[in-house]
Amino acid sequence: MSPSYLRIGGTAGDYMIFNKTHHQRTSPNHPTYPLKVADWDNLNHLVMYAGLDLIFDFSVLLRKNGHWDPTNARELLEYTVKQGYKPAGYELGNEPNYFHGAVSEKQLAKDFAAFKNIVSSSGVPPFLTIGPDVGGMVPGSRAQTYLKNFLEAGGGDVVDVVTVHQYYTHCQNLTVKDFTDRKLLDTLIPEVDSFVKICNKKAPNKQCWLGETSSCSPSGAQHISDRYVAGFLWLDKLGLSALHGLQGVLRQEFYGSYYGLIDINLNPNPDYWLTLIYKRLVGSPVFDVTQTTDPNVRVYAHCTNVSSSIGYKPGSITVYFYKPGSITVYFILQ
Repeated sequence: MSPSYLRIGGTAGDYMIFNKTHHQRTSPNHPTYPLKVADWDNLNHLVMYAGLDLIFDFSVLLRKNGHWDPTNARELLEYTVKQGYKPAGYELGNEPNYFHGAVSEKQLAKDFAAFKNIVSSSGVPPFLTIGPDVGGMVPGSRAQTYLKNFLEAGGGDVVDVVTVHQYYTHCQNLTVKDFTDRKLLDTLIPEVDSFVKICNKKAPNKQCWLGETSSCSPSGAQHISDRYVAGFLWLDKLGLSALHGLQGVLRQEFYGSYYGLIDINLNPNPDYWLTLIYKRLVGSPVFDVTQTTDPNVRVYAHCTNVSSSIGYKPGSITVYFYKPGSITVYFILQ
């Protein structure tokens, strides 16, 4: 999969504590997850050996007097520098719009500014500041308002990459047919368009990523998200994201759950192979080859990735298309 980012984050990230400070707690009603020194060592060795770039999400719920408490982060950063580890990016918090007012947009922007300053002063190599990882970007939603307010309050000046999370729907009662439903696939378009518009207006010249995304939440649909049919949603999301102006898509998740690229026994699921083929063939820029004859047919085209081991020459084009259902469709490529 190299080159790729491997993100360690999610809901549990806001309850994770580097184990040198056992006394810290994020919430009296929620267990904390210890990040042991050995775990951090193994993780950094893994990404180095695999040629991946690590993104790590610090807990924003470690707080003191209404502000983010950097004590635990400093300890982890000091150890990281001492060991010579080089994570590519850092996040602060996961889906803060779901904190029920615990961290306002304005306060989060201040926390991010303090966070970036602390990471920069720790002596780590150059890094990306990534966030705010807002969840549920349906047009007109509270999530959109939270993102706008965060960027306007100074967050847009602090982050290098603006991120939101996206899932098509909740997994409950989803069927195989839903995974090839054009209407469900098309729900992504207004979400991406509104996100890119906000990002470009409030944080110009910053990258816009889907910082966490998959088929449905939570954990995917059993016996569907880990099967061949899930590829329709995944391939279309990759195509639409590129076509509508996103620079990055982080898949949730690599290991485990029903929507994992590999299962708990380390066996690749179909989306793993689809992702691998996509990374080896698809490059940039992307071309607008949208067709209107049949809305069920999805067509995407890019310059081919000539830097992969396959050996395509500059000027090569990669086209991918599909049509759910049993009707035969003929394509003439000119």
